[in-house]
Amino acid sequence: MTTLDQLDFKLNEQLNKLENDLISLSKKEQNQKTAAINKCQAQVNIISTNIETYKLEICYLYKAENEKYKESLRQILQRFQRLESELQFKKNEVQTLENLFKERSNQQTQKQQDNYSEQVVDMGNQMQEKALKALQNATQAVDDANAIADQINEILDGQINQLDGMYNTVNDTQSVLKRSAEKILYFTKQVQTDKLQICLIGLIFICIIVLIVLSALGLDEGNFNTPDQVKGSLAFESGSVTNTTTTTRSG
Repeated sequence: MTTLDQLDFKLNEQLNKLENDLISLSKKEQNQKTAAINKCQAQVNIISTNIETYKLEICYLYKAENEKYKESLRQILQRFQRLESELQFKKNEVQTLENLFKERSNQQTQKQQDNYSEQVVDMGNQMQEKALKALQNATQAVDDANAIADQINEILDGQINQLDGMYNTVNDTQSVLKRSAEKILYFTKQVQTDKLQICLIGLIFICIIVLIVLSALGLDEGNFNTPDQVKGSLAFESGSVTNTTTTTRSG
């Protein structure tokens, strides 16, 4: 088989496949048609290239040899042009449907966007109302807190005044206690002085008695008296001391 025969056979096979694909295109779903059309367009491009190669190979033949291939080429071209036109019609049909679908989709999208915008506006209004209500509640809470703070300040001021009064009372009490302590100390000293005076008087009194006893015994002059003499002397001295004491108290 020559090269032209191989090209002729190959082109007819490609055209058969393209025709079958175009027939099955009408059975596909709308979302599958675009991909199928692109596939058919790729086949058309390949067939077109092979046809140009077929034409070039025919030109290299002698006139007597190329007559049968020219007739085959004419049939191939007619068939190719028909299938290409049919593909273009399918493309236009799919494109029209896609544009219509896009238009409807855009309308629906616009409607959805409008609805969404309305929903957003409504939500915004609701949020604004909630925010205003929350602001009012916050303002009321601040006012309540200020009122409570004022009450607390009044209570604290009263407690501070009470503490100041207690502090002054404590200071006065400390002053009184200090003066009382000073007086107690003074009286204690006076009592101690009086005790010393009493002790001195007692000591003097004892000394006088001792001197009387010694005098009665005669020890102050180196003599020793008898008991009777001592009794008489003691009686005399006792009377003298009594008189002296009476005189001292009277004075």
